[in-house]
Amino acid sequence: MPAVKSPISPQRPQNLPWVLAAPSCVLPAPVSENCIFLAPEFDEIALAFFETEACLAYTGQDLPPGLAQLPVSWHMHLPLDLPWGAGVERVAEIVLELRRRIAFLSPGSFVLHPPQEPDQLAGLALLLEKGGLPLEALLVENIAGRDLAQHWQVISGLGLGVCLDLGHMLVHGQEDFLDLPELFSRTRMVHLNAPDPLKPARHASLSLLDGRGRAIMTRLLDGLAPGGVVVLELFNEEALCDSLRCLRAAVSAGVGQGGNLEAKA
Repeated sequence: MPAVKSPISPQRPQNLPWVLAAPSCVLPAPVSENCIFLAPEFDEIALAFFETEACLAYTGQDLPPGLAQLPVSWHMHLPLDLPWGAGVERVAEIVLELRRRIAFLSPGSFVLHPPQEPDQLAGLALLLEKGGLPLEALLVENIAGRDLAQHWQVISGLGLGVCLDLGHMLVHGQEDFLDLPELFSRTRMVHLNAPDPLKPARHASLSLLDGRGRAIMTRLLDGLAPGGVVVLELFNEEALCDSLRCLRAAVSAGVGQGGNLEAKA
């Protein structure tokens, strides 16, 4: 694999209570180059498998065995265009095949944009469990509308995990999701990004958060148990570096030092 120099900082940030992660699509470069670039700075890399067909076409050149030598852990963000209309059986086949492709990296979790119907989520989760993917390793992310609340009975009933996305929460007015019963006991991961003022659906640097956004970020980080994963979900180097500085400043000011909110209740 080619050597790629990471200019973010000379060493990983210290004294963070979480596993710090970034997506594998920060540079306009292949997945492997992104991973090499990120590894000196981050504890974990989120394999951004956003497009089903493109990711199924990956070969050993895209995901070389040498990635396993990087000093990081891994998780996968599942495709955004999973073919739910073809049935949960087909979706499960795709997820399990993508998992097989990266088995040599031992990914710890799989982030899912949920389907429209709770029955689809339940059916997929059970098929994945049958295929060897633990239920708690499937993390359901809040995307739009009332999705997390609508799926909560399935999530809690099956013991699925949760990934909370700050930017989505702000754009779609989902702050009340934070009051779902035992939310933080199921939250394994937090995605940090700010809505872009010019295009709110686009992820932007944490430096663009307003007071409301910073307050909700504090709640997310205070609620995430130590050892949870914090993903700076930015897709360009400048926004990633800027957000890393913002996160360090927030931690220095005491954010995330209170431990899990539900554990303290």
